[in-house]
Amino acid sequence: MRPLILFLTLIFAISSFSVSAQTKNKKKNQSLQEQTVPLGIWENVNSTASVDSLILWMKPFDEAGIKNYYMCGKPEHVARYIEAAKAYPGAKIHAWMFTVNATGDPETFDHPEWFEVNRMGYNNLEYNAYVPYYKWLSPSVPEARQFIKNKAASFAALEGLESVHLDYARYCDAVLGRSLQKNTYKIEQDTYRAEYDYGYHPVAIEKFKKIFGYSPLELKAPWLSPEWLQFRLNEVTTLVNEIVKETHAKDKKVSAAVFPFPTNARMTVYQDWPSWDIDIVCPMNYQSFYSESIEWIGFCVENGLRETRKKNQYVSGLYVSDISNEEIYKAAKISLEAGADGINFFNANALLEGNKLDVVKRLNEEYNTKK
Repeated sequence: MRPLILFLTLIFAISSFSVSAQTKNKKKNQSLQEQTVPLGIWENVNSTASVDSLILWMKPFDEAGIKNYYMCGKPEHVARYIEAAKAYPGAKIHAWMFTVNATGDPETFDHPEWFEVNRMGYNNLEYNAYVPYYKWLSPSVPEARQFIKNKAASFAALEGLESVHLDYARYCDAVLGRSLQKNTYKIEQDTYRAEYDYGYHPVAIEKFKKIFGYSPLELKAPWLSPEWLQFRLNEVTTLVNEIVKETHAKDKKVSAAVFPFPTNARMTVYQDWPSWDIDIVCPMNYQSFYSESIEWIGFCVENGLRETRKKNQYVSGLYVSDISNEEIYKAAKISLEAGADGINFFNANALLEGNKLDVVKRLNEEYNTKK
């Protein structure tokens, strides 16, 4: 009888230990679970910061519920953020890169033949469109495409990176938002003005002619040509999808900051993001740029999702510098109620002002931490 009691006691102890271990592992796994509503920020890297100082910088954001950091800088700088993120369970670093805009890549300036040309025939390296930091490569020039793909590959090689984040994957703005026209640049764009209408690189024109038999410059109003529009849309789409294929081969995701809703993106910057094979799309639903109300954001989300049909994660980008805390909360709620999966805030520094991080914390508690 005694050996039987000892045997049963041993079985009970092993069982109890197993249940206890499973409970601990379950709690651990729960703590590392994905956020129901992913929350993120965009920000430039601090190129001189140590890993320890970056851990301190991330602390208030992590406490508020930020788990996704879209950081703009060189690969070696982004790598330090990846290392710092290890201090915070669930934190993810995305490498935010300028794609077709080469302003941060002075090595390209030795190749003026890589740069875009507007309808007036001006090379963008020599002619400023709006601002000096708009230096657009032509997605139709093979060497320029390869440079962009190599740049994406340098980020994709980073161990622990969540995604390569494409920004400026488009042409120069052919038409600005209403507020930017009126208040920032003091111009009126009631048509597609030749100095802002890009894509007319000789390589692109020859490529178009091989397909259609004529140059878009032979048309009286090339900006009204569906063929010429679709050609330019395709030039960017094929570039993005080539980057996606190569990045996925390295087991990294691809995300992108894009214009608010598909028709807006196609008409104003020749960007067809519903056709991209990316994993995360982050439309910049910056209503103030367009002199629109907060409610306009819901319109953007609904129209974006109508075309993408949830093939990728939709993260609504909010510009928080010029709206109140309550408006930030309202904009986020409208986004989520319209079907957005998550929220990104532009930018981190703006969230540190005026107790705006409290809004993030409120959203995180409402969507991610309530049982």
